[in-house]
Amino acid sequence: GKLRRGVFVRLKSFQTNTVKNKRIIIVLDLEVLEELGECDKLGQPQALDSKSDDTEPQSTTIHTGGFYGNNAQAGPQQQSLPARTNTTSSSTAQANIYPIEALSPYAHKWTIKARVTNKSDIKTWHNKNGEGKLFSVNLLDESGEIRGTGFNDQCDMLYDLFQEGGVYYITSPCRVQLAKKQFTNLNNDYELTFERDTVVERAEEQNGVPQVRFNFTSIGDLQSVEKDTTIDTIGILKDVGETSQIVSKTTSKPYDKRELTLVDDSNFSVRLTIWGSSATTFDVPPESVIAFKGVKVSDFGGRSLSLLSSGSMTVDPDINEAHKLKGWYDAQGRTDTFSSHANMGGSMGAAGGRMDPVKSILQVKEENLG
Repeated sequence: GKLRRGVFVRLKSFQTNTVKNKRIIIVLDLEVLEELGECDKLGQPQALDSKSDDTEPQSTTIHTGGFYGNNAQAGPQQQSLPARTNTTSSSTAQANIYPIEALSPYAHKWTIKARVTNKSDIKTWHNKNGEGKLFSVNLLDESGEIRGTGFNDQCDMLYDLFQEGGVYYITSPCRVQLAKKQFTNLNNDYELTFERDTVVERAEEQNGVPQVRFNFTSIGDLQSVEKDTTIDTIGILKDVGETSQIVSKTTSKPYDKRELTLVDDSNFSVRLTIWGSSATTFDVPPESVIAFKGVKVSDFGGRSLSLLSSGSMTVDPDINEAHKLKGWYDAQGRTDTFSSHANMGGSMGAAGGRMDPVKSILQVKEENLG
């Protein structure tokens, strides 16, 4: 082929990473410049030193921790699984680091370096075919996100190792299959299933991997979003309702909830419901910027939102969208009047205002919240 030792290339798409204090480039696309010919070496290349930074960035992301607000007890941080003694950190460092977006059923002998942005509670099932348990994690790198699930023995082996916010090396064998979209809100056609010989190791370098990735829908565009779609959104916290409880008629269990009102520079407002411990411990001051990942769109009251148990909210994130929104609000948004999707002819004033009806038990069940 055209790509051989000595040719000149132009990197069209790539990403950088740090593995064992060494900087590497993952080439996603390149072009061979045949017109420049070939050359054995240019100048006197020197290795690039990579100084590690032991200070991890402070995350402002609040995870929902499950609908009931149950937070699993964090297990001890481990460097590797006891059953994986044949694989060391040095072998992981020398592995072929894949970007998540390149994973497919046809990829073999790969390692990803990814941050856990969400970890579910352990779920159990009982049916005519037997019983079992599972958990799932959302994994993120600079190229994308993917969901990973562990069943039964892998659930026992990996659950305590994975911690939200931590960065891990994950090495095949690990099944890559088509994603079950009813169980995930990630923008990926594939998902992972951890197998008996899947190797998971906590990375020594916890920096260099994004904290969270958003794909925002503005509040003004919600009218064109289909019911039950899962989205990300960002807005100014305009009003905070009191915590209340509803009781499920089917399980007789209480559910804590709290209604928030968000506004943005589309001059629309929307009601967003948070649940469980996220509702009872919510203490974010009004006029803060909050980015929500994983909220379900409902047509109740026109358009309303509900934070899923797998979702998260990040307060005053250090991203361009948040800075732009805060600048708009300080300059003019504080005194603007906002329209509501509940009544396109209605509005709410700058001081807050009209309350949409609360959700019924049936609507909570339809949104898989109870």
